Amino acid sequence: MAKQEPIGPSLLVRGARSYPPGDGSKPVDVLIRGGRIQALGDGLDPDGAEVLEADGLTVIPGLLDVHVHFRDPGLARKEGWEHGSAGALHGGVTGVIEVQNNPPLSVSREALEARIEHVRARSRVDFACLANLLPDSLPEVEAMAPLTPAFKLFLGGSTGLGGQTDRDTLRTLFAAARRAGRPVVGHCEDEDLLREGKRRYPDATAAEHHLVRSEEAEVRSIETAIALAEETGAALHVFHISTARGVEQVREARARGVAVGSSTAPHYLLLSAEDAPRLGNRMRVNPSIKTREDSAGILAGLLDGTVEAIGTDHAPHPLEEKERPYKHAPSGMPSVDLLWPLTFELVRRNLLDAETALASVSWRAAESLGILGKGRLAPGYDGDLVLFDPTAVRGVVGTELPSRSRWSAYEGMELAGFPEVVVRRGAIAFRDGAPTGEAGGAPLRLAPRLG
Repeated sequence: MAKQEPIGPSLLVRGARSYPPGDGSKPVDVLIRGGRIQALGDGLDPDGAEVLEADGLTVIPGLLDVHVHFRDPGLARKEGWEHGSAGALHGGVTGVIEVQNNPPLSVSREALEARIEHVRARSRVDFACLANLLPDSLPEVEAMAPLTPAFKLFLGGSTGLGGQTDRDTLRTLFAAARRAGRPVVGHCEDEDLLREGKRRYPDATAAEHHLVRSEEAEVRSIETAIALAEETGAALHVFHISTARGVEQVREARARGVAVGSSTAPHYLLLSAEDAPRLGNRMRVNPSIKTREDSAGILAGLLDGTVEAIGTDHAPHPLEEKERPYKHAPSGMPSVDLLWPLTFELVRRNLLDAETALASVSWRAAESLGILGKGRLAPGYDGDLVLFDPTAVRGVVGTELPSRSRWSAYEGMELAGFPEVVVRRGAIAFRDGAPTGEAGGAPLRLAPRLG
């Protein structure tokens, strides 16, 4: 099934400014040969490579979005890889980890292989596909492990998928992932508390979503997941962590030696429940967006490494579906199109330092889920680059973004950091606001399985 990794072109990016800038930052040249970075320096000889003049622009490594839903195969009408991967490039993303949360699910090696081949023909960015961890997939966990960086487990229901609640079943699933040598990636919300929230708030609107899907639902579920990881020896990664208490749980577990990490999403850092009356269902996501105090706790987790990565949880739906009454509107928002501008906004607001912000969407994101060769401007790494003007500011216009959904919860927000050029493995993949060339995405290189 494995195919030889494609050999990329050669390119010299000349005269870009490094980031974070530091004192006395000087222009740097980046030489890419065969799709990988060969050298960085000043006045490098192109020696036959195509030259891209980058004077006045800043260079960062291509970003990795650790959490996207492109709805394809199965619901491509909501996004599809052609639109989703074009949106990724618009956000400075050259690699994505995709989670299939609509049928057909990846519960067998055959299904996962078919999905990878489906994506390979359509994606403009490199990719990995998470396998689904369900009772139905237990016989195939070992066979799927070489093809996936991790196994996705829903402890709480979301977007039509029910959560796993039986403790013995959960223990069996964690143990299977441990034997296969891949982490469990958890959607951590307690299913019983989610049901209780619906009963307690039968007439809820979008403004009460954070009460229906409560802080306690996440906290209790993370407690369960950490206990199971500790009991079985499985590695655990908590996706889209949304509470300060959840971050503290992960911090305490790591301190006692549990193999647990976490990631969050931009909306948990830049929005709060106070925005719900204004944004309505546009900011309805699972887990819910909570308080400013929770945002502060998550930011603290990013600063100390408890929260390793920022992934968008890009989950698009047509606007007409989001504008239904709360009870009938789906959860999820698009944002892969804006990953670097939103992350850069955290720096502009002095919420994160530049080093932490960049690491959270590049090398630290890659290392958190065992992705090799991505996220650093260093010899031997993939020739993935983003060039942007840090001083150019413009407002978000949802209808101008590549996502098929054609709307944004960040509509009108003034952001900087929009990519002007994106290079994927030495090839210019995005320029002047649009993708270039053919698809060209390839499977991400995965770290060896855990012992």
